Amino acid sequence: MMNSLVFSTEGTWDTTTLLNNAEEVFATRLFFSLRRKRGWIGNDQGGELTAYVVTQDEPDEEVGIFPGSLEIQVPRHNILVTNQDPHFAFESTQIYYQEIDVTVSVAELYLEIDSDENIVQCYMSLFQGHGIGSGNAETFTIL
Repeated sequence: MMNSLVFSTEGTWDTTTLLNNAEEVFATRLFFSLRRKRGWIGNDQGGELTAYVVTQDEPDEEVGIFPGSLEIQVPRHNILVTNQDPHFAFESTQIYYQEIDVTVSVAELYLEIDSDENIVQCYMSLFQGHGIGSGNAETFTIL
C-alpha cells in the first residue's frame, strides 16, 4: 500500500494533524527536503529528495514517505507532492501548488515539523528563467 500523507494546520499545535491513508499518525517529526539542480542555461539536472516521518511509537526510526504522496494544507497554501515510483526515482516527483503543476519551476521545497524541538518551517523557491542564462529563484514562506 502506498502512503497518502496529509499534513494540515491552522497555525497552532492544537490544529495540526498528520493523516496517512485517512488515519491519524502520531508523529514527532515530519521532514521533507527537495532541491533541484539547474544548468547554466536553465536545463534540469536532477536533484535530491529526502522525505520521512518519525512516529511517537518508534522515535529512533525514520519512515519513508514515498512511493506515495504528501499534501501540505496550511492557511492560504496547498501543496501536493507525488512520487509513485517504487524505486523512488527523483525524476518521478511531481509538485502542485494551488492545483497548478509547478514541478519544473521548483528550485527547493522544504518542510520541517518537529514537535519535540518546537520547529515549524516550510518554504518554497521557484525558478524564474531569463531566457539565456540560469535565471534566479524567488523564495516564499509557506509556514
